[in-house]
Amino acid sequence: MKRVVSCGAMLWFALCLMFFCAACDGDDDDSGENPTDDDVDDDVNDDVDDDIDDDVDDDVDDDVDDDIDDDVDDDVDDDFDDDLDDDTSDDDVDDDVDDDTVLPDLALDSISPTEAGASVGAVVTLVGDGFNEDLEVFVDDQPAQSVVVQSLTQATAFFPPVALTACGLKDVRVRRGDQSALLADAFEYYFDEDPIVFVHGFVLNSGEWNVMMDRFRDLGYPDDALWAISFSSSLQSSRINARDELAPYIDNVLAVTGAEKVDIVAHSMGGLSTRLWIGFYGGAEKVRDYVSLSGTHHGTVTSCLVTWLGDGAAETCPAYADEDHSVNNVQWDLNGDPDLPDVDETPFGVEDGGDIYWNALRTDADMIDIPEDTCCLNQSYHGDCSDPINVEVHGVGHIEMAFDPEVFELTQNIVRAHNISRP
Repeated sequence: MKRVVSCGAMLWFALCLMFFCAACDGDDDDSGENPTDDDVDDDVNDDVDDDIDDDVDDDVDDDVDDDIDDDVDDDVDDDFDDDLDDDTSDDDVDDDVDDDTVLPDLALDSISPTEAGASVGAVVTLVGDGFNEDLEVFVDDQPAQSVVVQSLTQATAFFPPVALTACGLKDVRVRRGDQSALLADAFEYYFDEDPIVFVHGFVLNSGEWNVMMDRFRDLGYPDDALWAISFSSSLQSSRINARDELAPYIDNVLAVTGAEKVDIVAHSMGGLSTRLWIGFYGGAEKVRDYVSLSGTHHGTVTSCLVTWLGDGAAETCPAYADEDHSVNNVQWDLNGDPDLPDVDETPFGVEDGGDIYWNALRTDADMIDIPEDTCCLNQSYHGDCSDPINVEVHGVGHIEMAFDPEVFELTQNIVRAHNISRP
């Protein structure tokens, strides 16, 4: 019995001692030994991490605050700008201008250019003051067109063409509402048509053009723009008339008028002398518009009845003469073979790069130029009148072509289609 107790007591004692030693080891770890390097590093890293985290948090907070502040500032600025725009809207500005009447008094100081051809007009720049979109411009009493205001002090306007009878100095006036300003005699329309040289036919003279020249005067042509030659003899060769009389006559017209070119209106046999002058005697660069009225370009059978009168008649007989039967080679040089397009009947024409506008008028009632298709130009074969430069009128006699009203209208439209302003 004693042995059993002693053994139990010893076992109890041993267990208590183990628990006591274990407790002592735990106390030594907490306070008894110095910390290792690893322990120190861990502590430092922990502290640094904590500091960095704190700094990052602070920076993030600052950035967020800044962004919020910027957004607030932007919103405030936008609201302020919107309010400012509303307060200074276009309507308010316009109201202020209208209310304050800021436009200065209307004035017109100068214009440029100060002249233009009557047939074309001009775009003119006006300088003054008080211009706005209500500006009106007048040349005498005629309104200018396409008025464009660039500023308070400058505008442009198109001064339109006028009739030749209206050439001369004109007042220029501007108007805005009940205000107006004027420059007296500030702009001039000048005559810009070419002088016309009229060339008569067989056994006639310059007097045959009296009616037509008067009609041109009624259009506004001055006397020094209308010239009619009288050959010393209409019975002599067309070559002589072209070389010795027409050439110096037209040179004089150009010298007197100062014109660059003339327009030619030729009747009957005058068509031959004018074409010879253009083709062979220096006229190529001196003509702008050419009109023949029943021009005897390819001869006529009626001339064969009066060849005894002289070379003038003989050169037009027969109609469509070949080389062997062309007296003085007039028809041959001008037209070539009547059945071949071998000669340019309208040399130096605009279609070939030249300066001459060719036209040939004929009549279906012609009793002198027979057949009447002999009056056509640019014939590719005998009797060819297909070129559009050939125009036929009806019921007008051969002599009447020089003074018929319809023929005059056709003629004046042709010669006025081109000029120094509209080359």
